[in-house]
Amino acid sequence: MTSSQLRARIAAMHAEASAIGVELAAQASGMEADELFEINGELQGARNAVEGAQLVALAHAASHELRLTDRGPVEVRHGVGFVDAMAPSLASLEAGIGEWTAGRLVSLAAKVSERFPRLLGRVVAGELTTATITKVVSVCEGLDLEACAKVEAVLIERLAGLDPARVTSVTRKVASRIAADQMREATTKNRRDRYVEVCPGPDGTTVWSAQLPAGTSAAIWDAVKNHGETLAKDDPNLSTDQARADALVDLVLTNVTVSAKVTIGIPVITGDDGEQAKAAALSAATEPGPRGDHDSIGCPIPAPCTQPVGVGGMGLGPQFSILAALNGCEVPGIGFIDADTIEALLAVVPTDIGRALLDARTGTLIESVSNAYRPPRSMSDFVATRDGTCRMWGCSRPAMACDIDHARPWPAGRTTPTNLGGLCRRHHRLKQRRRWFYQLDPDGTVTWTSPKGKRRVTYPEHAHWPPPEPAPAPAAVSTPAFADSPPF
Repeated sequence: MTSSQLRARIAAMHAEASAIGVELAAQASGMEADELFEINGELQGARNAVEGAQLVALAHAASHELRLTDRGPVEVRHGVGFVDAMAPSLASLEAGIGEWTAGRLVSLAAKVSERFPRLLGRVVAGELTTATITKVVSVCEGLDLEACAKVEAVLIERLAGLDPARVTSVTRKVASRIAADQMREATTKNRRDRYVEVCPGPDGTTVWSAQLPAGTSAAIWDAVKNHGETLAKDDPNLSTDQARADALVDLVLTNVTVSAKVTIGIPVITGDDGEQAKAAALSAATEPGPRGDHDSIGCPIPAPCTQPVGVGGMGLGPQFSILAALNGCEVPGIGFIDADTIEALLAVVPTDIGRALLDARTGTLIESVSNAYRPPRSMSDFVATRDGTCRMWGCSRPAMACDIDHARPWPAGRTTPTNLGGLCRRHHRLKQRRRWFYQLDPDGTVTWTSPKGKRRVTYPEHAHWPPPEPAPAPAAVSTPAFADSPPF
């Protein structure tokens, strides 16, 4: 197909999309909301395909290098992955977009074309968004082509249906098992790239931005929030944002004593009777040789050691090491903290590290039940740690700032971690509208279902990935009755 024929087809597609928009504008007022949302979803697929084609074009365009020589300009064609220095400027001029935006698109196009060609094919097919593959590329920035191909092989069939809020953490889990050394080197490099900068804000203000190690950020942010709460109590006229801004100034310029708390999830292997948990990695870290099971991509899962670990972290013993227990953890709203940083953080900052022991395969805790409607604090803390974020598909609000919701309405549904999920206030209210409802499985998996049967699945923050094979389908369950459920 010639360039002229391609342009003619693009012009026809452009005209058709415009015509659809005009017709929708004329008819939308008489259509049902559900119907319009479905149309929007179908249009998103078309948009994905267009953006995929755009990435293909940019990747190949950027691979043409124009060198200035004594004999005049000479064009050198490289393979995809190479980016000519002038490519962002040329893309900006042709597309009529800012050069910074064009540069990010060109960079993404080059990286995904070279490192994840199969995922790019899914974008071209309309199944994935550029936002999703951007997250994959970002996590795998420090991996070589061989490791990227292995990560792609694990993700290719699962990424389209994955909760967007989990793409980064899931990709990191997969990449850490495939290329742990490369991921560790990339983390070290990222910490070296830390910075703080300022620029003018609205008159009378300045905008600060910073890139800091995630472990330090977690401690700083918790300290800012805690001191901000104190300032807000002293001055009720302060908004939350104002109190936190004043708290940051206090912490930087005055001698204020603060403490911070970070809760991390420690994967463990649970016993068959569900009454004890055992540390999963201590013996594997100190004894060489093959041990334990293998997960679904062939990576070893350490066998449990003989040191029993009680619920809530009791019984870990003085020899317990965070470095032996996990590669790192994700703190919602803050970022990924590697194990080295966690260990160092304990030594230099007065930080209270709360431990929540989770099944390494499923992310669940030993069964515990309360007869009350409102769960006890320890149960709420566990649910928030297990979930990480709001359990609505696509929401990244930290679970610690969410409501605790009964998946099956209380009192028919018990107050137990297997029936409790974190929902931010917006999505808690969305659930109460009875248009989408969710089912919480014992392993922490949440399945949202629309009135027309469309499904979206989210996994707990600390779930083993790829997730275990699903259990045999249970008997048909009727749609939960929401009418008798309390508001929260």
